[in-house]
Amino acid sequence: MPDNNDVRIHEQTRPRKGVLTTVIFILIFAAVLFYLVRSMASQWDVIRDYPWRFNFSWLACSAALLWVVSLSLVQLWRYLLFSISGQRLKFWTAFRITVLSNLGKYLPGKVWSMMGMFYMLNREGYSTATAFVGTVLHQAFTLIAGALFVTAVLGHTIFQGLSILPLVLGVVLAVIILYPGIFARILNCGLRLFKRPPVVIQLSFGRSLVLLVFYVISWVLYGASFWCMLHGLGFQPDSFWAIAAGFGAAYLLGYLAIFAPGGLGVREGVLSVLLASTMSPGLAAMIAVAARLWMTLIEASQLLPLVFAKGKNFGRERH
Repeated sequence: MPDNNDVRIHEQTRPRKGVLTTVIFILIFAAVLFYLVRSMASQWDVIRDYPWRFNFSWLACSAALLWVVSLSLVQLWRYLLFSISGQRLKFWTAFRITVLSNLGKYLPGKVWSMMGMFYMLNREGYSTATAFVGTVLHQAFTLIAGALFVTAVLGHTIFQGLSILPLVLGVVLAVIILYPGIFARILNCGLRLFKRPPVVIQLSFGRSLVLLVFYVISWVLYGASFWCMLHGLGFQPDSFWAIAAGFGAAYLLGYLAIFAPGGLGVREGVLSVLLASTMSPGLAAMIAVAARLWMTLIEASQLLPLVFAKGKNFGRERH
């Protein structure tokens, strides 16, 4: 039985860790924000004199692509859940869970969005193991697909001079996660330790690869939405693939930055550096901030169907 003093010490250290994490985030975010503001301020004449020509057709195309990506990811997640459990989750319910849990990414740490998906799936009647596996696999497919897309396009510049060991470890991890037989064995070994029933993943390796291709396509469309946004602001970017993959790389690095809610600050800093090779640093910083505002606006628009559907019979479905 734990000593009362140990319990009190543990309870006292938790708030301190939370405060320390918050302070670190504020300092890093302030540093990135300072970099962006300084870049814009030093190039303000360039920004002010730039011939801004808004093209609302391109902006509408960007918004439409972002919606297509979101809906596609919802459908891919539904298929994963069905492959794991044999239970069909209605599209509306999956969309609602995805949109609401997505709000958790703006909280410190990277677990709240996944925890939201897990909790809401549990409420829809999915077992704890199935909800956990479905949530983790969806995130794994998303991240691995994004890394593959970015590596395929920008790998020749990213990995110059780096050790091959991280790349090999990444490939091994991807195979373990994407190969259903290996993943299921490792997972069920862990479940047995916690005296939980095993999970049967009804997903062949071939279908897993097909799913991965569709996740990669989602990343390409996500980068295309940024490409369209640039055209909507009057820019004429040189290379579609470099721009699309660069935007994906900025998103991934922002996601992996545990201290930054929603990748806030990190994504903008990386994107402005990548864009600085094709435009002035001030314009690059301006575009990075504009991209954040634009993507956030589209994400907010995805809450509208939930608002209008409130009170209607779109509640919990039986499987």
